Amino acid sequence: MLVEGFKWLLNILMGYQFFRWLINFYEQVTTEPTNGGMQRVQSFDKQPPQQPAQANAQLNEEEATAVSACLTVSAPASVSASLPTEISANEKLSATTASMGNAGSSNHGRSSRRRNSSSSSSNSNNNSNNSSSRNKTLQKHHSEDLTMSKDTESHSIPIAEGTNAEHVLYRLKRGSKLCVHPDVSLLGRKIVLLTNYPAEGKKFVRTEYRVLGWQLKDGKPVTSVEHPEVHVVDTDLYSELLLNMSGTFRFYFTFADRDGETNGSPDGALYVQVEPTLHVGPVGAQKIIPLNSVRCQTVMTKLLGPLNTWEAKLRVAKESGYNVIHFTPIQELGGSRSGYSLRDQLRVSSNFAAKKGDKVTFEDVEKVIKKCRQEWGVASICDIVLNHTANESEWLLKHPDATYSCATCPYLRPAFLLDAAFAQCGADIAAGSLEHVGVPQIIDQECHLEALKYQLHTTYLPKVNIHELYQCDVMKYVNEFMAQVRNRKPPQNVARQSRFAEIKLIQDPEYRRLGSTIDFELALEVFNAFHGDCFDEESRFRKCAETLRQHLDTLNEAVRAEIQEYTNYSVNNCLAGVRYDRVQADGPRVREISIKHSVFMTYFTHTGTEGKSLLEIEQDMYGEAGAFFMAHNGWVMGSSDPLLDFAEEQPGRANVYLKRELIAWGDSVKLRFGKRPEDSPYLWQHMTEYVETTARIFDGVRLDNCHSTPLHVAEYLLDAARKINPELYVVAELFTNSDGTDNVFVNRLGITSLIREALSAWDSHEQGRLVYRYGGSPVGGFYANPIRDVAPCVAHALFMDLTHDNPSAVEKRSVYDLLPSSALVSMACCATGSNRGYDELVPHHIHVVDEERPYQEWGKGVDFKTGIIAAKRALNILHGQLAEEGFSQVYVDQMDPNVVAVTRHSPTSHQTVILVAHTAFGYPDPNAGATNVRPLRFEGVLDEIILEANLTMKSDKPFDRPAPFKKDEHVINGFTQFQLSLQEHIPLSKSQVFETSSYVDGNNTQLNFANLRPGTVVAIRVSMHATARNSFDRLQKITNALRVESGSQCADLQAIVSKLDLPALSRALFCCDQEERDLGFGGSAYDIPNFGPIVYCGLQGFVSLLTEISPRDDLGHPLCNNLRDGNWMMDYIADRLNNFEDLKPLSVWMKATFEPLKNVPRYLVPCYFDAIVSGVYTVLVNQVNQLMPGFIRDGHHFSQALALSTLQFLAVCKSANLPGFSPAISPPKPPKQCVTLSAGLPHFSTGYMRCWGRDTFIALRGTMLLTGRFHEARFIILGFAAAMRHGLIPNLLDNGVKPRLNCRDAVWWWLHSIKQYVEEAPKGADLLKDKVSRIFPYDDSEPHAPGAFDQLLYDVMQEALQVHFQGLQYRERNAGQEIDAHMVDQGFNNHIGVHPDTGFVFGGNSANCGTWMDKMGSSEKAGNRGRPSTPRDGSAVELVGLQYAVLRFMQGLSERQVIPYSSVERKGPSGEKTKWSFKDWADRIQKNFEQNFFVKDTDTTSVANKKGIYKDSVGATQDWTDFQLRCNFPITLTVAPDLCNPQNAWRALEQAKKHLLGPLGMKTLDPDDWNYRANYDNSNDSTDCTVAHGANYHQGPEWIWPIGFYLRARLIFARKCGFLDVVIEETWAILRAHLRELQTSHWRGLPELTNDNGSYCNDSCRTQAWSIATVLEVLNDLHALGADK
Repeated sequence: MLVEGFKWLLNILMGYQFFRWLINFYEQVTTEPTNGGMQRVQSFDKQPPQQPAQANAQLNEEEATAVSACLTVSAPASVSASLPTEISANEKLSATTASMGNAGSSNHGRSSRRRNSSSSSSNSNNNSNNSSSRNKTLQKHHSEDLTMSKDTESHSIPIAEGTNAEHVLYRLKRGSKLCVHPDVSLLGRKIVLLTNYPAEGKKFVRTEYRVLGWQLKDGKPVTSVEHPEVHVVDTDLYSELLLNMSGTFRFYFTFADRDGETNGSPDGALYVQVEPTLHVGPVGAQKIIPLNSVRCQTVMTKLLGPLNTWEAKLRVAKESGYNVIHFTPIQELGGSRSGYSLRDQLRVSSNFAAKKGDKVTFEDVEKVIKKCRQEWGVASICDIVLNHTANESEWLLKHPDATYSCATCPYLRPAFLLDAAFAQCGADIAAGSLEHVGVPQIIDQECHLEALKYQLHTTYLPKVNIHELYQCDVMKYVNEFMAQVRNRKPPQNVARQSRFAEIKLIQDPEYRRLGSTIDFELALEVFNAFHGDCFDEESRFRKCAETLRQHLDTLNEAVRAEIQEYTNYSVNNCLAGVRYDRVQADGPRVREISIKHSVFMTYFTHTGTEGKSLLEIEQDMYGEAGAFFMAHNGWVMGSSDPLLDFAEEQPGRANVYLKRELIAWGDSVKLRFGKRPEDSPYLWQHMTEYVETTARIFDGVRLDNCHSTPLHVAEYLLDAARKINPELYVVAELFTNSDGTDNVFVNRLGITSLIREALSAWDSHEQGRLVYRYGGSPVGGFYANPIRDVAPCVAHALFMDLTHDNPSAVEKRSVYDLLPSSALVSMACCATGSNRGYDELVPHHIHVVDEERPYQEWGKGVDFKTGIIAAKRALNILHGQLAEEGFSQVYVDQMDPNVVAVTRHSPTSHQTVILVAHTAFGYPDPNAGATNVRPLRFEGVLDEIILEANLTMKSDKPFDRPAPFKKDEHVINGFTQFQLSLQEHIPLSKSQVFETSSYVDGNNTQLNFANLRPGTVVAIRVSMHATARNSFDRLQKITNALRVESGSQCADLQAIVSKLDLPALSRALFCCDQEERDLGFGGSAYDIPNFGPIVYCGLQGFVSLLTEISPRDDLGHPLCNNLRDGNWMMDYIADRLNNFEDLKPLSVWMKATFEPLKNVPRYLVPCYFDAIVSGVYTVLVNQVNQLMPGFIRDGHHFSQALALSTLQFLAVCKSANLPGFSPAISPPKPPKQCVTLSAGLPHFSTGYMRCWGRDTFIALRGTMLLTGRFHEARFIILGFAAAMRHGLIPNLLDNGVKPRLNCRDAVWWWLHSIKQYVEEAPKGADLLKDKVSRIFPYDDSEPHAPGAFDQLLYDVMQEALQVHFQGLQYRERNAGQEIDAHMVDQGFNNHIGVHPDTGFVFGGNSANCGTWMDKMGSSEKAGNRGRPSTPRDGSAVELVGLQYAVLRFMQGLSERQVIPYSSVERKGPSGEKTKWSFKDWADRIQKNFEQNFFVKDTDTTSVANKKGIYKDSVGATQDWTDFQLRCNFPITLTVAPDLCNPQNAWRALEQAKKHLLGPLGMKTLDPDDWNYRANYDNSNDSTDCTVAHGANYHQGPEWIWPIGFYLRARLIFARKCGFLDVVIEETWAILRAHLRELQTSHWRGLPELTNDNGSYCNDSCRTQAWSIATVLEVLNDLHALGADK
């Protein structure tokens, strides 16, 4: 008991920051030196394990999908876990690098942070010294941080062509490894990658880029200094960079194959942000503040008073638990006393002097900041104001060109003159001059505004006539025109009104009245013309002049109307401002008129205009005085583009100053930097010195008015600041309402954190959503998978409960909401912050301009009893602990309309903290009691209540409204009539919020609320049950081993998998639903509720989903719901594997691995399930690659992915075996159940529909020969040979029992496959002498048993040729409904033969379809039943090509005496014999092919609609079908290239490129053909015979497999015609779509076909064997050409 009691006490003490720091410091002193003398600091921050709360998420948008139903019971448990986690752009998981603070540890660098305190803001040498000193110090920190890192996280990010890089954000920790890889869109291109991330030892210069090298996936370099370009042949190439420097860096590439240059404009880019580190603490014992641990308090420096009192006032922040202080500018302020109107950026405010006359320097301020950093452990940031300066800035007198004035920017003169008119109107109102016309001095009624509007339009605007500054002097030009035409020769042209529009107004650059010009010479040409109604020169002169005048008047009137529209708009905007300020009930209701409260907002300085008339002011505007008519800065109302400088000259005549769209700051003028330092040298130098000084003193900067600061200016100045402080923490506030636009600023400027405001939430639900949105991943989020790309993210947030430029939350909500809202903010997984005064219950806005009272000092008016400071300290400490200990996962639960629960969870230790806050956005009932809220349920055990707190009134009405607040005249004060109740680190028995006993239901714990009142906050710490700890240990070891592919667990798995062959791997990875059912084990595809069955029963089915779910942390996906609901998925995987003898060891391993996963909290199951299943999947895929030939094994991901896909189709299927083999077959002998090849999944997976003759042999080379599966290919060749009949190979094999012999092409593909096997397989020629057990040795014989009639394979081949040469007419057996429900009787009659003149094989008739284009009509309704869409009778082009290739092969075998045959022979009707040798036959085909198939330009056939193509057939019944352009001829060009004239072949291929090539496949018919119908829909039940029941299957839809032959043919003939390099690049470009499809399809294959332009076809097989096969053959050809290097 004593030991347990001590542990409990230690856990409580560890909650206090000082105690933890003391222990930490003690261990630093006593730790043994490591790593060359560095000391490793061990963690004493480990807290009891914790758990999240039960929840039903009510977040919206992207949060809803990520969190919905995540925690039906939610409770992580405690274990000392070590699974490294992804540091993703979404701050997904806690950092594992010590440089950023280890999850659950405090390993920090210990080198000192040296600062040079003797430097002056005006001494550039000292600044340089400081920069050098600071850089060296920080470099030392970097080195130590990286050395102490346990593991380097690797992050993969794709770079793509045309990426809008600035709008996409990737955030990484310093010390991470970045792997940039090409996106699929770059396939085939040669690119050079460059970055401005400096080389080791170099400094960052934004504009200096260096070339990066590329590596193969095995780490082998593929580029060099001499050849920096890489040929992108896959996405597994990468460029690696260790990110040791903080900042935002740009990567871009150029196409080296575009112009050979490496310095061209970017063709694609990305930005990567490397987060900075904040170092605090004493010299020699510094620690890092992780960004998510930042607790920042804003103080207005002008309210700090004399510098010698700062420490006592800043101590409030330190004692309140803040670790960062944000200072408003410390410089001399302007006359308005606004904290952001700086009079001199290079001088410290004189208000900081202890007594008048004393001087305070930047070094004096630095000493205070240094003490905060080193002694208090508090970092600091300070505002930098780059966009404007105070009106009173003395340096403007010498450098007025640094502003937007009437002198530097004449385009602002109209706006200034308008501003002067408004100012005069305001002055007249103040003087009472307009009271007689209804505008009194006190404007407080709407009628006053109406009268004012009338006066503006009728009195003041006419005085300035703004439109005249845009118009021309009409009479001046008319008179000049008259003078000119009288002295010129008569014109030759007639007046044409159509040319009048050529004369346009040219704006006078000085904007003088009627100063706009025209092109006078052009006007003379256009208007000095003959008019038909003029009969003498004088009348013509006058007519021409009058026409010109009318045109110029028209132009002037258009300008007047446009400007009138703008001035009307500006008047309305001005009146809207007056209405809010003086009339509206919800406005300030200002009554006075003064400089501070003018009637109209002032847009410009009016230096020297007092007492002058508008006419005099206008004259000054054009003179030297105009330099001091300077534009003010401000906010632009409405939807302006924040990326544009609103003060610059805009397209058109309008700007925000003329339209009065600016909320102007009348105390400051906007600075005009220009485009580069040379445009305003003094300003750039002045502001650079200012920024460098700030960076020298402070740890970071807040970029004030960021969205209005020109990006290039902020870039330049922040770069200068980072030279002083490389670890500069940059904060900004943006109001773009767009994450993408925010990211532009973040990427360009290297902004670390964007300020976000909790006060923007309108209710507690919205506030909870903001807590979730601004940091962390969902509880139970997925672990990083190094082979998956990092997801882009939103900018890191500095989430403030109140910012200093907003009203107090007391004014917007209630005083009772201050505590719960700040508690919710503290639970956000990001930086957090507040404003001084919030914790002290100051109930009003501490105004940056008006407030002059100082803050109170610690111990003198402010202490732990003040306001909610004690509770805020506890919350701040909790926030820091959660970040430092890796509680990076967040869950938000709306328990009640006013009650929000937030869970923070550690994905490594699985501890949890749950905070429940009862918000009070409005004032509750004064006597409000406890709110009835459902119990808090979690899985695990309660360790402690971290804190309980609430704020109540010191009265008998605890929630009464406060009495009117009385400000202290001398100091800023807050409410004192409230009392804070706070308990910290207490057991449940002492709780005042919960019932004092818990309810335990198995692993679940329930806490019932007893007294949850408005404004109450309670936080608990939860740990797992002791019984679960062992399971977590086991899981962590397993998942770690799988991640790094090492360790005993992984070794055991690898040993099991190493014994698996490809058929076994196919079963483990694939097997679709129908195949699984066919096995007879009672299995089927796993059916996920609310989703549906997965596509494969093997692991690929699960991994295809996980690769989509995990990067997005889509824990609301039905798969995750199913995993949380039960163990069915795990049991399914393991039990299924147990059905296969060779997979039983893997089943045992999986069962043992899943066992501990079943014992952890259910919300954690998805992430560990993914880690296990994906890890096993990787091992299995690696084994597949190891069993492949070198081309694949040692090749790229693309070829490996295709090879992996071949396993989908090659499997044992009980209902689709090969026919029986001869017992005398040579070894190796076939198994009883052979592997067969499915044509496609899922439609052709089992039974008689699985094994198609043509599909099998079209796909055989790609799926089997190129993958080294020669034995299985041999059995398939022999199996189909056994079923030969009528000299044909079956269309449908059907186990050889009922083969369907209704195709003419399968035999030729079979023969061609034999050719390929003999040429490519080891000892391939042995196949020719293999025994074939003929089922039908004669056409009319009954089926023979295996071995009853054996023939050698070459005998069977000879028979096929002989039958065709002889010719054959036959009728299919069992013709009729039994074998084909739709074919008409004539279709069952078959005819094959060889043309005696050409040698071309022919066959078929108009009633059947014997080639692969075999769609038979089936719609009675549409009238196409029994009518084939594509008979292709006669001599089909691809069959002639295959025939020729086979004959040349047979000729070679004969000549080498490998076979005993050399010819074929036929008998005529009279018994005469005709004999052709193989050579004769082939020569005859070669001689006749071009003249019969190629359509020349001279062809006069009426149906020859396209020339320069190869016919699709010769001798078809319907002769026009011969001349159709289809995708079949490239097959012939590929298998028999010597048949074709190279120039003709190339021309035809170009025609195919133009008309047939689609994104993924080839159109099956020319789109110009009348029969073209692009979209296949088998369910179409219309009356259109061309499409009904999918009749257009091959009449336009884009099939994938022909594209393989098309690409291969182009490579062949490009080489012959001298275009090879271009075509190789073109080929890779086309293959991009196939690689992307492979990577994204759930089936991980290529479809059978697509509809028009690559669109999805619902009736297509989702993965097709021949599609995969032919594309893999293309890659093989590219490899043979050396084009994949």
